[in-house]
Amino acid sequence: MTATAVTAFDELRSRVLAVIAIRDFDVAEEASLVRQVVEAETERFQRELMRGPLQGFEPFADPPDVVERLMRELTGIGAQLDLLVADPRVEEIYGVDGEITVRMAGGETVFAESPAQPDAVLAVLQRLVAGAGENIDAAHPKADGVRVRLPKGRQARLSVSIPPRIDGTVSFSLRVPQKRNTTLSDLVSFGSLSGEAAVLLETLMKIRRVRSLVAGPPGAGKTTLIEALLRAVPPRRRVICAEEERELNAPLLNGEYWQSSKVETLADLVRSARVASPELIVLGELKGPEAWELLMAGTLGIGVVAAVHAEDAAGAFEALAVCATKAVPATPFEQLEARFAAMFDVVIYCDMDDAGDAVERQVTEISVVPPQLSTAGNGVAVTPIFARNDIGEPMELRSGAIGERLERRCNRLLSRYGLDLAAVLKGAEVLW
Repeated sequence: MTATAVTAFDELRSRVLAVIAIRDFDVAEEASLVRQVVEAETERFQRELMRGPLQGFEPFADPPDVVERLMRELTGIGAQLDLLVADPRVEEIYGVDGEITVRMAGGETVFAESPAQPDAVLAVLQRLVAGAGENIDAAHPKADGVRVRLPKGRQARLSVSIPPRIDGTVSFSLRVPQKRNTTLSDLVSFGSLSGEAAVLLETLMKIRRVRSLVAGPPGAGKTTLIEALLRAVPPRRRVICAEEERELNAPLLNGEYWQSSKVETLADLVRSARVASPELIVLGELKGPEAWELLMAGTLGIGVVAAVHAEDAAGAFEALAVCATKAVPATPFEQLEARFAAMFDVVIYCDMDDAGDAVERQVTEISVVPPQLSTAGNGVAVTPIFARNDIGEPMELRSGAIGERLERRCNRLLSRYGLDLAAVLKGAEVLW
């Protein structure tokens, strides 16, 4: 990796950071004192540069602008990162020393035009991690998925590695959740869903106590789909959304967004939600013992929407069983898998193709689990209702057999609009 040339601004920043470290200032709480240091050190450094050449640096053309830039770096998240997190197209920012890479909402990856100083990046990341109550130093060379606060109160998820864990100065990834206003109709216009499949999903979300499982690999659009499903829920329904990192933002007229903390895990939140009279519990991502608590919620007759990482639609139930095993290790794995398969009405699989310059994300399968085909010990067999042969190919109706109970519930709702499920699956429009 090519070394980044040190500039006069970098040299001034190092001097300011040294003074702040000596005086032990808290840059977040003592911004006025920090500004005094920045102004004094900028003036002192400018006088040195005016007296003659110093390491090849030229005097600053606009010292007040330098002061403001330094203040943004010291009390914000750095000028470069500030611009990136403010961009609504940015989903994730990666950095190795001073080289910054950005993953955009469309899936494409771009490189920042100008590198940053590794020490400056490290100082920003240390401040973000410290704000979350943790440390990054030689004794604590990592931070894994720490929830951090960005300017204007936004949250992000930060992972950092420094020596001795890695070579170099710093490596990090910053996931920046963006506000989504996506509806199922939007997903149709994006090519992620067919019109018929979208109407089926909207019908399901308007049924009380529906249980929908969203599965797929990381980055395939599961959170965006859940956001769209949430927007199809009737506003009078009481909904509780539980997340580790707040990413969903659909308006809830009769609901709440809950977030885990150091004193409450996701499992704790789901356990509490069960007794808060919800009609629907939503989990943006299942990856641990909270899966067992969600299974208990479904058993009590509460509606559920949840996401899990999986290789295919049928494998989603295996993934759920793996998560739940952490809470109830004595329960046979096959029994857990069968119970999850019996609980969920539908599994929606999201997939992605990143072979080109941009990532293509689509719903590739919407399936149900017929009871007679759910066999403990041999995995779970699912029946695709809508499916694609591959990413980019049309979504086709494969079967109308969604199960007697679910079909009866759909028809009860659709009869108000003079329709039935068979007509919807064939493309009939519902004027909700």
